[in-house]
Amino acid sequence: MAAVTQIFGSSAHCYMLIGTGLNVNVSDLLLPVKPHTNLHLVFQRWFDADRDVNWDTLIKLCDNYPDQLGKAKSNLLAYIEEKVHVEDLKKLGALDKWMTTGSVDLTVTRVNMLGVPGAGKTCAQLLLLGEDAPTEGVNDSTEIACPTVRAVAADDESKKWKQITRDELLEGLAADLIEASHEKIEDSGTDAVPSDGTDQSQASSVTKDSASLKQIEDGVDFYSEKVIQEILAKDPKGIHLKRHWLYVIDSGGQPAYQELLPLFTRAASLNIITLDLSKPLDDELDMMYRADGKYFLCRSKSTQLASFQSAVSTAANFKSLHISCITKAHRHSMHLVLGTHYDEIKGDTLRTYEADLNSAISSLQPYLKDRIITTAKDSIIFPVNTVAESKEERDKYRKEVCQAIWMDGSDASVTIKIPIQWFAFELSLPEDKSIITFKEAASIGEKYGMKEEDTTKALQYFHDVSLMLYYPEAKDINDQVFLDHLVFLDPKPILDILSQLLALTYEHADDENTFDDTNEHDNFSLLKSILLDQKQVSKFERINLKDGFFYEEIFIRLKSNTKIFSHSKFECSHLISLLLHLNIITKVEGNEKGHYFIPYALPSYRGSKALTVEESDAQSLLIVWMDKNKCLPVPQGLFPLALMYLHNKKELKIDLSLSRPASYFNFRDAMSIQITLEEMPHTLHFINRYTHIEIAFTGPKKHCSEIRKAVMKAIDKVTDDLHMEHNHANAFACPNDKKKCYCLIVNKDKFIVNYIRGDCPGSSLISESKCRCWFKCSTDAPLHTTDRAKSTEREETDSKETLRESIDTEHNPDPITDKERTAVMKIFGSSDCYYMTIGIGLCVKTADLIDMQGTANTKLHLVFQRWFDADRDVNWDTLIKLCDDFPDELGKAKSNLLAYIGAKENKRKFAETDTRQYNAKKLKVEEEDEDMPDIN
Repeated sequence: MAAVTQIFGSSAHCYMLIGTGLNVNVSDLLLPVKPHTNLHLVFQRWFDADRDVNWDTLIKLCDNYPDQLGKAKSNLLAYIEEKVHVEDLKKLGALDKWMTTGSVDLTVTRVNMLGVPGAGKTCAQLLLLGEDAPTEGVNDSTEIACPTVRAVAADDESKKWKQITRDELLEGLAADLIEASHEKIEDSGTDAVPSDGTDQSQASSVTKDSASLKQIEDGVDFYSEKVIQEILAKDPKGIHLKRHWLYVIDSGGQPAYQELLPLFTRAASLNIITLDLSKPLDDELDMMYRADGKYFLCRSKSTQLASFQSAVSTAANFKSLHISCITKAHRHSMHLVLGTHYDEIKGDTLRTYEADLNSAISSLQPYLKDRIITTAKDSIIFPVNTVAESKEERDKYRKEVCQAIWMDGSDASVTIKIPIQWFAFELSLPEDKSIITFKEAASIGEKYGMKEEDTTKALQYFHDVSLMLYYPEAKDINDQVFLDHLVFLDPKPILDILSQLLALTYEHADDENTFDDTNEHDNFSLLKSILLDQKQVSKFERINLKDGFFYEEIFIRLKSNTKIFSHSKFECSHLISLLLHLNIITKVEGNEKGHYFIPYALPSYRGSKALTVEESDAQSLLIVWMDKNKCLPVPQGLFPLALMYLHNKKELKIDLSLSRPASYFNFRDAMSIQITLEEMPHTLHFINRYTHIEIAFTGPKKHCSEIRKAVMKAIDKVTDDLHMEHNHANAFACPNDKKKCYCLIVNKDKFIVNYIRGDCPGSSLISESKCRCWFKCSTDAPLHTTDRAKSTEREETDSKETLRESIDTEHNPDPITDKERTAVMKIFGSSDCYYMTIGIGLCVKTADLIDMQGTANTKLHLVFQRWFDADRDVNWDTLIKLCDDFPDELGKAKSNLLAYIGAKENKRKFAETDTRQYNAKKLKVEEEDEDMPDIN
C-alpha cells in the first residue's frame, strides 16, 4: 500500500474522486484534515474491502479520469514496468551477483549524550538534529540508554545532522546507486548489461499487461522496491558507495544506569557532555529520577565536574574498535562540552565557569590535549539554549556545534567497508520488534544471497558497531549455550526492565522514610509507572531490594516485562541467565530458589561520611589506571562488574547473605564480603575511590597473594568485556604523599617499585612485609626502587611490562632478523583469515587487500612484508602485544609465538653454556700448559 500511496501522492487532492472510482465510502472524509491523510484512508479501505485489489484496477481508474489522474498514471506505468523488470532480473541472478560484489564505505561516528540528570541531554539532542524544542516538561527520566537515533546522516556540504527514517535511508541509498552506476557507465562508454551477457531486452520481455492483474501485496515497502529497481536497471558490479553515519545514544543521567551503560553500548567515539551553566561546577547534587512528573531521590550524590571527569577518563581506557571491516581506525575518542541553560546566566558567569573547568581538568592533561573540540574563540564550552523556540536561534547553535564536530572531530570517526549484503540486511530487519530469532535473521539474509555463516558474521559486525546485541556463545549456569538462537535488535527491552527494577529503590524527594505507612501513598506515582499492579511488590521486598537482594519473579511484575518477554523464545529464565553471563547479578547460595543479588540497587557512599578501613597486618593493595605515566580515574562500570565476576566464578569462597555485620560496607561503590579460607571466615573490603580501587584484607598475610591473583583475573576479564585497554597496575599508597603519589609495582616477581611523582624521595616503609605479602616474592629480599628522575628512558618500558603481565620480564625479546621473518609467517599462518586485524594492529595499509585477488595467506604475507619494510618496532615484543590486543583471534598464534621465543631463548642459553664450557676447558688447558716444565 505504501507504493500505491506514493504513486498517487501528487493527486492527493483528488482523494474523493479516487475513493468513488474504487467504490469505497468517502462521505465521512470531508473533515478539514490534510489531503494525504484522507488519500491514505481511501486506499486503506480499498485494501480492507479486498475487491479487485490489483494493478489493472488502478490503470482503469486513471483511464477513467485522465485529466485528474494523468500524472498518477505515468507514475503507475513506470512503477509496473520497473517491477516486472526487477522480477525478471531477479530470476537471472543479477541481484545476487550485485549483492556479493558491491560494497559500502561507511564513515561511522558513535555519539553518546552524557551528563547529570536534568542537564539537558535530550533537549540538546533535539537541537542538534534540527527538531523543535519540547513544548511540555518531560515527565519521565530517560532510560539507561535510549537509542533514540538509529542512524543520522551527516551532510558533506551543510555539515548538518539529520535524523532519517528507514524509508529515507533506502531512498538515499537508491540515489547514491543511481549516481554511482551512471558514473560507471559514462566511464566505460557503454550501456550496462547483466554480467552473464544476457540481453536486457530479453530479460524484460514480459509485458506490463501480464503483471497488471497481479494482486497488490499490502505492506510492500515502496522505497525498498525502488532501491532494487534502480540497482538492477544498471550493472552495479564493482560499485562502491560512501556515506557518513552517526549513531546517537541518549544515555540517561541516573548514576546506577551510567555504571551499566559501557557494558551494552561499548565505546563511543564522540562524547557530547552537557553541563548546566546555571549550577556551580563542583556543587554536590542529589541525583533525581523523574516518574509521572514527580522527583525521587536516587540515593546518590555527585557533581557536574565528577560526571565530566568520569566521562573523559573512561573514554581514555577504551580500545579502538578492531574488526576485519575497518579500513581506517579512529585515532582516539573526542569530547565536546555543551553548556546548557545559557539563557539563565548573566555577566561573566561563562568565563568564570570555563576557568573553573580548565583548572579542574588540569590533572588530566596532557591526555585531553587535542581531544576536546573547541569553539571558534578557542573556548572549550559551547553555550546553548536548548529550549530556544526561535528557529533562527536554534539553527545558529546547531550550525556552530555541528560544524565544529565536522571540522575537528574526524579523529573520532572510523571508516568501515562492508558488503552491501550486510547493509541491505540491516535495513530489512523489522523495526517493530526488539528481539528476533536467528532463523528469522537468516531468512532475511537469504533474500540477499547470504548463507547462515554470512548472517552470523553480519550480526557480529552489528554487535560491535551498532546497538544490536548478539551472544552466540553465552552460557547459562549449567554451562549450556542458551542465546545462540536470539538476536536483540536493540538493548532497550533489557535496559528498560533493569531501569524499572532499580527505580523501585528510589525514595520520594520529600520523604524521610519512604516505607513508613504514613508515607506509602507518596510513592503511588512511582509504583504506578513501574508495576503492573502497585500492590504486587510488598514493602518487605522493596526494602530487601534496597540491600541488593531480589527474587526472579519480580521481573514478571514490572510493566516492561510485556515487551521483553513478548517473544515466545525469550523467557524470564533466559533474562536471568543473560544477566549472570554479563556479571550484572549473582546467585545467592542457599535453600531458596531464584534468589539473586544486584549491586546496582545499592546507594553510593559518595556524599556520606568518608570510608576508612581498619589497619591490618597487610597494607591495602591499590589498582590504578595509567596513560603515558599519568594516572586516570577508575573506568566507569568496571567496579561492580568485577565484584560480580568474583562471585560468579567462585575462585574465592564468598558468603553473600542478608545478615551482615554493621561494620561492613554496603554500597555499589564500596562493598565488604566474607570469604572462607582454610575453613576460617575473613573479611575482604573493596572500595572504589574513583582515583583507584582499594582492596583491604583483614586475615592472615599468607592468603594475600591468592586473593590478589583472583581479583586481578576479575579485573582483566571485565576489562575485556568493556573493550578497554589493559592499562591497570598494582600499587600502594605512597607514605609521603597519599593524595598525589603511588608506589607503582614495576616488577611483581622481584618487587621493584617506582614512585609516580618524580620528586618523591620514597621510603623504606614500602619494603615491609605487609606490602610484599600480596606478591609471590621473598619478604626478606632487598627492595628495588627506580629513581624516576634518573630513569626517564626506561620509565615507559617499565610501565608497559607492569601492565602486560603475559610478557616475561626476563625475556626482553630481540629485534626480528631477516632470517627470522619466515618464522613469523609460520607462527601466524593458522590465523591468516585475520590478515586485516593483524595489519591494523601493526599500523600498515590494508584497505587495498579486500578487493585484491589471492588467498588469505597471500594477503598475510603482504601485511608482514609491509610491516618489515616500514621498519617501525619490528621486534618480538610488538607481536606479543598484537596477540594480547586480539586474544580471541590470535590466541593460537600467541601460543606458537611464545613457544618459538622460548625455544630461541633456550637455544641461546645452551649456546652460552657451551661457550662457557669451551672457554673453561681452553683456560684449563692453557693453565696446565703454563704449569708444564720446560723440557728444553
